[in-house]
This record gives sequence, C-alpha cells and structure tokens, in this order.
Amino acid sequence: MPITTSLKLPEALKATIAKVAAFEGKTAHAVMVDTLQSAMDDALVRQQFYADGEASYQDTLMSNAVYGGADVRAHIAARVGGGKAASKSARPKAKALDASKPVRITKN
Repeated sequence: MPITTSLKLPEALKATIAKVAAFEGKTAHAVMVDTLQSAMDDALVRQQFYADGEASYQDTLMSNAVYGGADVRAHIAARVGGGKAASKSARPKAKALDASKPVRITKN
C-alpha cells in the first residue's frame, strides 16, 4: 500500500517537473515517482559495484596473487591475434602482491 510523503521543492524544480511531465504526457507525480525509482535502481547497482570491488580486493589480499598488466595484455593480444602465437601463448604467471608498494595506474 502506497504511503504519502511530502516534499518541499524549489519553484524552479517544480517548473521543470511540470515541463517534463507535459512533454511526456504524464502527471508531475508520475514523473517524480519514475525519477525516484530510477535513481534508487542506479544507487543499488552502484552499491553492488562497490561491494563487488571490495570483495575482489579482499580476495586479492587473501590469495596474495596479482598479474602484471603488460603480461596480461601480451597474452590477450596473442590469443586474439590467432595463429601460432595464440597456441604458444602461455597464461601469465601470478606474482606475489607487495602491499608495501603503492598501486600505480598507468595509461596505455
């Protein structure tokens, strides 16, 4: 069962909502509900993204294994390129994580 919530909106925002509602053939209420739902869906996806990233980071710390970006890039390039290079391309070897070194982001 829906509940009533009161929002105090600035006049400029109310005017924008009215314009959007008129353009979309909806009521202002429907535009606000749709917008809030969309924002909450995005927020939940973002939260899951952060949680997945943190879990991956914790897995890396627990396994103490990382792969060098250049090694991975060379392996993928060889695999995508096909031919003899693809069949001879060995998977990159995991290296121990050195937590004392800062993570550096390099541009390709």
